[in-house]
Amino acid sequence: MDRSPIKFPFASNEHARLREVREVIGPRRDKDPFLQQIAERARLLFGSQSAVISVVESDHQWFLANVGIDLEATPRDYAICSRTIMSDQPLLLADAREHHEFATHPSVMLEPKVRFYAGAPIVLSSGFRVGSVCAIDVEPREMPAKEVVSKLTELAADVARHLEDLHAQRAAGDRATRAQIASDARKEFIALIGHELRTPLTILLGNSKLLFPRLSGDVERRMCRAITASGEHLNQLIKHVMHYSDLASGELFLAEENSGCMDILQPAAVMVEPIANASDRTIEIYCAAEVSTIRADGEQLCVALSALITNAVKHGKGTVEVAARRGSDGTLRLSVYDEGDGIDQAHIEKADRPFTVSADLNTRSVSGLGLGLPLAKKIAELHGGVLLSGHENGRCFVELQLPSWRCGAALG
Repeated sequence: MDRSPIKFPFASNEHARLREVREVIGPRRDKDPFLQQIAERARLLFGSQSAVISVVESDHQWFLANVGIDLEATPRDYAICSRTIMSDQPLLLADAREHHEFATHPSVMLEPKVRFYAGAPIVLSSGFRVGSVCAIDVEPREMPAKEVVSKLTELAADVARHLEDLHAQRAAGDRATRAQIASDARKEFIALIGHELRTPLTILLGNSKLLFPRLSGDVERRMCRAITASGEHLNQLIKHVMHYSDLASGELFLAEENSGCMDILQPAAVMVEPIANASDRTIEIYCAAEVSTIRADGEQLCVALSALITNAVKHGKGTVEVAARRGSDGTLRLSVYDEGDGIDQAHIEKADRPFTVSADLNTRSVSGLGLGLPLAKKIAELHGGVLLSGHENGRCFVELQLPSWRCGAALG
C-alpha cells in the first residue's frame, strides 16, 4: 500500500507561521551584508566549517546568508532547521549520528553528512519562529558551553530585530497585516483548545444522559441529574474562558515522554466505549510486541485517537479495532479500523488549514468527517507524522503514522 513519506514536524500554528514568514521576510533577495556578518560570527563562534541563516518555508528552506557552504536552498526534509523552529530553545547536536531522532535524517545520512549542528531559532516579536541561525560541521564536536550557546541566541535575536526593522520600513510602520495574522492564530488555537476540553466533557454528558433512564432509585437519579447539570455548567464556563483568552501565537507544544502502548490506546478507547456499547458496537485494542513503548506526548495522542475512534463509532460499521504496529518501512502506525466505507484521503488533505474542514470548527455538525479530524491531523503533524486513510484486509482505517524513532524498538 502506498503511503505518504514522513518528512518533518509541523508546528500547530504552521499556517499562520508561514503567513508571518511571507509578510515579514518577503521574497528571496540578494545577500544582506549585515546578515552575512551575523553568519560569519556564528561560524567563528563555534569554529565550524559553515554557518547559515535560514528561512523555513512550506516545503523548503532558503538562506538569507551563508558562509562556508555553496547552497541557496534545500528541501525542507533535508533541513534540521525544520526541527529547530519547533522550540524557542537552541537545538544542539554534538554528533547527529548518536541522536535517536537525527541518526537517519537525510542531511546526516546523505550529503553533506552533517555531524555537528548548533541552531538558535529566529523568534519575531509576534512569537513566530521563521528560521534559524545555525553552525554546521561534517565532523563531530564537543557540546558547546552555555556561554557560547547564549551568544548564538543573541545573534538570532539580532537577526529578528533586523528583519522586523526592514519590514517596518517597507510597510511604512503599518502593522495591520501582522496584527491580523496574530489574531487569526489566536482564534485557531482557541478553537482547538475549546474542542480538546469539550470532547471528554461531551462524552461525560452523553454517558450521564444514557444512564439516567436506566436508574430506578431516587438518589441515583438525583446524583445523575447533578452530574449532568455540573457538566453543562462546566461546558458553558469553558466557552466563556475560551472566548476571553488572549494567547500570544496560537501554538501547542509536545510533552515528550516514554509511554506504554496500552497506556495510550486504552484510555482513548475507554472514553468512547459507552457510546459504542449504546450502539451495540465493540472496541478492541491491540499493541504489537515491537510497540511496547512510544516516545511522544501521550495525552495528545490519546486525544487524537479518541477523535478517530468516535468518528468510527458514529459513522462506521462493525467492530472497531485500535491497533499499534510497525509498518513495513519501520514507521509507527496507530490505526483505527472498522467495517464501514471509510474516509477518502482527499477529505483528509482538505484539513490542511489549521482546525477547519470546509466548515467552522465550532459550528460544524457531527455529520461528515467529525470535529476531531483536523485536530488529529495537527497532532500527527506536530509529532512529525501524517494522518492517512485507506483500506486493508477488507477493512477501512484512519491512522496516525509517526516516525520510526518514536516506536519502542527504536528507542535508545
